[in-house]
Amino acid sequence: MAHFSRDDNSSIEYVDAIPRHEKTAKQKRMWKWIAIAVAIIVVIIIVVVVSVVVTQHNKSKNNNSGSGTSNSQYPISPYAHMTTIVTNNDESLQQKENIYVVGDVHGCVSELDKLVTKLNFNPATDQLILAGDLTAKGPDSVGVIRRAKELGAFCVRGNHDDKVIRLKTYELEKGENAMYPLSATMPEGNVPDPLKFKNYHVAIAKNLTQEDYDYLSSCPVMLHMPFLNNAVVVHGGLDPNISLLQDQIPYLVMNMRDIDKDGPSPENNVGTQWGTVWNEKQQNLTMTNTEIFYGHDASRGLNLKNSTFGLDTGCVYGKQLTAMNMRTKVMTQIECPLYVKQGGTSDD
Repeated sequence: MAHFSRDDNSSIEYVDAIPRHEKTAKQKRMWKWIAIAVAIIVVIIIVVVVSVVVTQHNKSKNNNSGSGTSNSQYPISPYAHMTTIVTNNDESLQQKENIYVVGDVHGCVSELDKLVTKLNFNPATDQLILAGDLTAKGPDSVGVIRRAKELGAFCVRGNHDDKVIRLKTYELEKGENAMYPLSATMPEGNVPDPLKFKNYHVAIAKNLTQEDYDYLSSCPVMLHMPFLNNAVVVHGGLDPNISLLQDQIPYLVMNMRDIDKDGPSPENNVGTQWGTVWNEKQQNLTMTNTEIFYGHDASRGLNLKNSTFGLDTGCVYGKQLTAMNMRTKVMTQIECPLYVKQGGTSDD
């Protein structure tokens, strides 16, 4: 119904064709549609922003994976009980006068003791770091683990340590009786280095106590010390085409030696030694001024470059056991007797 009003000063009557209550309802509908439109715009903006972020993330991953390798190519065993990275910036470590990295010990506990003695090692002022492969090949793998723990040594996981840990984890979870027949392969999925129950690492694993296992399995794949020239201790190496530590592939970090056309390889002489490539690319990486200390490559022996320090000098093969002071780069070595002929085992 129309609403009429009169101007008292004239004879003209004004007609408001829309009643007051209907006008209010129309305004409400208008504001409702405005709110819906704003909500739609907000949703569109969120979708666009998320799309941009995802695209940039994927580009970053592609840039960091120039070697074409990925974790899916090198799956981790369900029995690995693995810590990938430990970053240690503790004040107590920074205050140590000497921080020593030791190359592959491989069960040579007597030689480790001789090296520690030659260093005049004092746990109160010094820190020892073992660059992986505490175990296998040598005479007393369990002895090395226990001595390392007594010394308060830090450690990283070597490829042989990884095998021992996986076998021990399986035994603890499934029982020793599950490790038969000896010709059977331990069920770990599509790992790059499947293990049979007749593998010689089994005997080492079975001799570990829970404390031994806890210590060895606590060794991360990478030990990062930002306060010390952004130092990283690993066993095998780091992929020069991957700039972020968290994107490195654990299997390759423990096993790499060379870089070939397809990326990092556990093999020798199939390409260029990874440290050579790393030093060439160092200035282009986001992890600038990084020093890497590693073992694993006894065939090349002592391998010192500007930013990479290879310290596996083949003690178990009758050569030397080497320690390097990470602060001063001063090396200390002791001679070792021959325990295993180099190249004498198929499981390197």
